[in-house]
Amino acid sequence: MKRRICLTLISVLLVWVGSGNLLGQELERMSGESTGWWWYSNVSVEALGAALNEHGARLIDLEVTSVSPLRFSACLVRNSGSYASAWWWYFGIDADRVSELLDELSARILDLEMYSVRGELLFAVILVPNTGSQAKAWWWYYNASVQDLANLVSQNNARLVDLEAYVDSGQHRYAAVMVRNTGADEASWWWDIGISAAALSDRLSSHPERILDLERMPNGRFAAILVRPRSESWAWWWWYGLEFSDITEVADLTGGRIVDIEQYSHGGAPRHLVVMTGATDEIASAAAETPVAETYPVRIVLSTTSDWTDVRFVGGTISVQAQEILEGAEAEGLQLIAGSVLSMSQACCDTVPISISLDATLSGLAEWLQIEIDKGHIGQTTISLYSPGASDPIDTYMHMGVAENVGPTNVRTFWVHSPYLTSMLPRVLADPSE
Repeated sequence: MKRRICLTLISVLLVWVGSGNLLGQELERMSGESTGWWWYSNVSVEALGAALNEHGARLIDLEVTSVSPLRFSACLVRNSGSYASAWWWYFGIDADRVSELLDELSARILDLEMYSVRGELLFAVILVPNTGSQAKAWWWYYNASVQDLANLVSQNNARLVDLEAYVDSGQHRYAAVMVRNTGADEASWWWDIGISAAALSDRLSSHPERILDLERMPNGRFAAILVRPRSESWAWWWWYGLEFSDITEVADLTGGRIVDIEQYSHGGAPRHLVVMTGATDEIASAAAETPVAETYPVRIVLSTTSDWTDVRFVGGTISVQAQEILEGAEAEGLQLIAGSVLSMSQACCDTVPISISLDATLSGLAEWLQIEIDKGHIGQTTISLYSPGASDPIDTYMHMGVAENVGPTNVRTFWVHSPYLTSMLPRVLADPSE
């Protein structure tokens, strides 16, 4: 059966009235202007509906976190002031019903989510009017390949504003919302599907762009839409690997507002990705008073057949909370020291295999972390880094025999790009003054 890709073209009218510092489509996600706002994770339809009524709010971001029972994560803003708008939300509907609603309501999609129930592809959508000052030329598509989307962006002279990745009949497919990239909606922008956290961090550090939409894919990589703001009026951040309690703490410490939230599983435990925005002056003041400290829990397995080994982490601070001897407890003269240097030793010239597991945290990371393995001239030493609870290592570093060093030391140094490492680890946030 031929897949339907293009579903509807809503309007060709482009009108926008508002601040010249913001793009019309991105008011909800890019403005740092103060307003009442709320976020929820893994809540029922009834609980989310009650919250909307209680706060006089509207949805700006919606994610399906569970299908049976149906549960959502969501971001809300108070439906007043510059954020006031008519709006609607629907879930459990098929593509034909989405199209009907768009026509009936003269609306466009603000946020699109897809999920499958017993093999049927269903949609959850947030809609806003596509009339008057909110009207714009826009399109939405689903069952598209990456190349399809690239072709449609070019064909429509458009840019993406919402992007969803999913699997249908074993094929990686994508749904997207795009607006014509002209007039009030014109902006420099960039997108990527399957980008790693390290590559995304590098992109953001070297380009004056910010995240408009971000989705974590099942393989741990991201589908991202970036846009260049027309001014630097608003500060923003993105975080991933957050536990539930971390989210409120981050919001309190930065003074920011969550505009994009997604829940996913990491090592069998729920984790969250969030994008935040805020007012630059307020944020700078808050950050100066309450800086955020980041630590990354990590499990380290140190194994050696050498008579001694020292391991140092340069460009970061390691703190060991617990250790367990996995192999070699019977080695003669066995000594273990788990401090700023990880040390293992046994009787001179013995080669009894020794292995130890250490539960630790890394903090204060520079862009590049150096792992220095110093050991005796016999045997080999390996260091394996794991995300807590994971069975496969992130990376393993081996030092065998004698390094080509001048002098009495026998050191091999391994350089690790910290953003790559931390993209694989959970993140813990705290006020360092506590």
